[in-house]
Amino acid sequence: MRARAYAALDAIRGEFRALVAAWSAAHPYLPALQEELRAELGYEDYRVETSIVYNRALDDISKADTIRFVLVGDNPGKNEQLARNNRYLVGQSGRLAEGWFSRELGIDFRREVLILNKTPVHTPKTAELRRLLALAGPRGSDRRGRLESLLAESQCAMAGLAFRAARALGATLWISGLGELRRGGLFEAYRDALADLLAAAPRRAGVPLWAFNHFSMNQFAIELKRKAEPGKPLAEELGRIGAGNAGRIFGA
Repeated sequence: MRARAYAALDAIRGEFRALVAAWSAAHPYLPALQEELRAELGYEDYRVETSIVYNRALDDISKADTIRFVLVGDNPGKNEQLARNNRYLVGQSGRLAEGWFSRELGIDFRREVLILNKTPVHTPKTAELRRLLALAGPRGSDRRGRLESLLAESQCAMAGLAFRAARALGATLWISGLGELRRGGLFEAYRDALADLLAAAPRRAGVPLWAFNHFSMNQFAIELKRKAEPGKPLAEELGRIGAGNAGRIFGA
């Protein structure tokens, strides 16, 4: 990695750490609210340890590494928020992704892919962000408004970090998970923020952008099998399908 790219990466992860610290300090009610959600949903296989999760795997990236993809998931789940981890995509979805990248692309997922999320706010499953909002109170209440602001603000910030990282590292930006990017979806703010960044970027500073379904429950593999043309090179088909999805969602 060139010195300029590494300096940019170092600035990005420093900014990310600072944002997580600031959000955590500004939302002290959040851990208890997440623990209430966990108990209500009956999850007895873990406890909430980290309410807003920085991906410590970013700190393992060195000047000797080459990052080929910046992959963006949804939000930290049960395993990601554990204090001993604080790393993204280390659960079942991450294992599926790691195996696919190694098997199909010959890529070391843990060394050549930089992983971010659309928001660093934890829930056991992404869809449960809606229930977390409901537990925060009725629409218009103070705590509900603060949580809504946190989710929107964090999504805009994470879109910026992902875009800047991909551009600085000369990597392809891979958005994993499409459903909640729709209008009215949980990640509409992320979609709009990234679309604005892409539209404002000079053509020469553009970032290759792909979008696919999640790796979880083999959604990505099913999509690829359904859309890929038999006999065509995999890299070519990934680019065609991923860019097509990105154009439809982000106008890229």
